[in-house]
Amino acid sequence: MEKNKKIFHMAVVLFVGLVGLLTARTVLAAPELPQENFGSLLTLEQAISRTLQEDAKVKLAIERLEKEKALYKGAQAEFFPKFGTEYFGAVATGGSKTVGYVDASLEQPIFEGWKSVFNKKKQKTRVESETLRFEEAKLDLNLYVRILYAQVLEEKELTRIAQGEVKELSGAFERTSALFQKEVVPRSELMRVETLLQKSKTGLVKHKESYDYYLGLLMETVVMGAQESLELEPMGKIPELSEDASTYLEISRKHDPLYKITGLQIQEKEFEKKMLRAERWPTLNLAAKWDLNRDIYVNTDRVMAGVSGKWNIWDFGRLGAQIHAKEHEIEEKKWEGVIEVRDHENEIRRDFHEIRATREKIRLAETLMREREELYKNEKVKSVAGERGASELMDSFVALEEARTQNLESITECRILFAKLGRKIAFGGIETGLQGTAGEETE
Repeated sequence: MEKNKKIFHMAVVLFVGLVGLLTARTVLAAPELPQENFGSLLTLEQAISRTLQEDAKVKLAIERLEKEKALYKGAQAEFFPKFGTEYFGAVATGGSKTVGYVDASLEQPIFEGWKSVFNKKKQKTRVESETLRFEEAKLDLNLYVRILYAQVLEEKELTRIAQGEVKELSGAFERTSALFQKEVVPRSELMRVETLLQKSKTGLVKHKESYDYYLGLLMETVVMGAQESLELEPMGKIPELSEDASTYLEISRKHDPLYKITGLQIQEKEFEKKMLRAERWPTLNLAAKWDLNRDIYVNTDRVMAGVSGKWNIWDFGRLGAQIHAKEHEIEEKKWEGVIEVRDHENEIRRDFHEIRATREKIRLAETLMREREELYKNEKVKSVAGERGASELMDSFVALEEARTQNLESITECRILFAKLGRKIAFGGIETGLQGTAGEETE
């Protein structure tokens, strides 16, 4: 009886192997779809370049920059004279039934405590700050697209793994069902395989929906046309990492806009303080005025030229209090800059060490995957020999797929960390592409 059961198991395995071979030949013989049917393919770098031109966040940063440029031009215009005119006409009581007059004036500032000079420098500083914030917006968007791209790649590969898992477990379930109908295996073994199959189907749906979500989000961000598609690169290689985090700190200090923005913000507050101090000085203007037909008892048709001035001599400490408040605001901005730079550099150190830890996690996942592959091969041999049931073989197969999934998730985590590190150094001096040019190969 035991010998007949072994012979039956061997026959079932040979039959399934023959069916799988025929299916594989059919798939391999299927014609390939020409590339032109996919439309125009965009690489990651092309997608990022397009996003940096079309995204709303970039356009918002551009409008803010243009606003500051316009205000800077207004600050420059303060050095030129102002020309104005006023007209009044009305019906009146008294001897003259109508009243009308025209005033024309020309005013040229000659001294105001250098307030206009400081205002111009302040506005120029704001233009420089917004220029750097524009660069920051592009760097943040670059990082956003790279992370989305990594998530799309991950879900694509997880979907592929889940599809293979469902296919394998579906075949195992059919075989186990046939054996159960012949009372060769118990119901518990059939239910075990059925549970594994349903679990794999749930995972397939989850990863497929996540893939559709991230891909749709990425295509919407990139603004792709109907005849365009995104070229999804293979996982490839992990970029190289420097031996010391100080390398990335030095690159960041040279390239990241954060450091310059902090200094420019302090300069802006310094100019605001100088503008307040300028109000202690008198203001003098050259003025010319022409009055015509004023309704008074003297001749007012005249042209006048002279100097006008204004001086705030004493205000009971109001201006002094504003100056002291601005001094504290400057110190506040300095300490805010220190904190921002410290947090920024701590994040660089954290990303650097997390990348090193994740690279070791990848090596562990690869080792585990090789171990699970060997165990699965052994379980297949034992299953063919009749020493193991279908549920034990499928448990080994699922363990192998879980190891592959863990390896894939570790690779994606490492790629995202590289992208974040690249953002913090303004993508300067590091291979931050999701497919590095040199480094460790991943299985």
